[in-house]
Amino acid sequence: MTGVDRNGRDAAQERISSLLAETANEVETGVAPVDAVVRAGRRHRARRRTATAVAAVVLAGTTGTLALTSLPGGNGSSAPAKPAPADERRVFLPQISQVAFGTAGDVRWGVNVQVWPAPYDKAEAVEQTEAMADWGLTPTTSGNPSDLVGRTSYFVIRFYGPEGATNDELTSRLVDSDTTSRLPWPKGTEVKVLPQPLTGEDGPHRLVIGTVPTTAKQVACHWKDGTTTLADRAPDNTPLRDTNAVIRSVRGFPTANWFVCAAPGSAAYESAEVVK
Repeated sequence: MTGVDRNGRDAAQERISSLLAETANEVETGVAPVDAVVRAGRRHRARRRTATAVAAVVLAGTTGTLALTSLPGGNGSSAPAKPAPADERRVFLPQISQVAFGTAGDVRWGVNVQVWPAPYDKAEAVEQTEAMADWGLTPTTSGNPSDLVGRTSYFVIRFYGPEGATNDELTSRLVDSDTTSRLPWPKGTEVKVLPQPLTGEDGPHRLVIGTVPTTAKQVACHWKDGTTTLADRAPDNTPLRDTNAVIRSVRGFPTANWFVCAAPGSAAYESAEVVK
């Protein structure tokens, strides 16, 4: 579904906002009230979740995280992920981490990554497939829920809209996704980039999203007008702020960090490299 627009005005895109509203009187707002959201989600399963509704969380400058439990991780590139305790597993809720948000001229933009934990069995896989469909997301598999067993899914989503637009007027686009038993594990100075238009489907690639090794401290994004933007590693759990470049860790994605660079002007992307 890469490249498919989903506009926040659609009536189906009210799932997360409604869940948070329903639990607001039960749990103090701060870190998202996971247990209460889960209960509300089970009571109202027929109402669909959407990725665009999360823009209200993402572009407000919060962590953009709806689930705090860690996904299976690992400290070796060949080692399979270890399962989380049963009482921490919520395969029907993704972990959503905001990588960056900012403004460029008259445009608001943001980038987040959703990570869905690997189901243990077919029953969990069916539940997760239905939950993904509620969000309007499709895993990169044959379509058989069993394909999700033992595999983590992730979705990279960008948001944009005119400066001054309300959150429900923002548009979201899927940048990249995968369903895999081994998350990408870059080494040394390896960089994977996903150049994107800042808005819309076409146009100059003024937004760069990518992964780097967890050891990377700084990435240089070079633009075709000869300018360079430096993205520095933000320590974990630091407040998010309006920025045009940053490197951040993503919950549930222990094998790599994600970075974002937005062009300071109208120039398009040329290259990116780890410089520290």
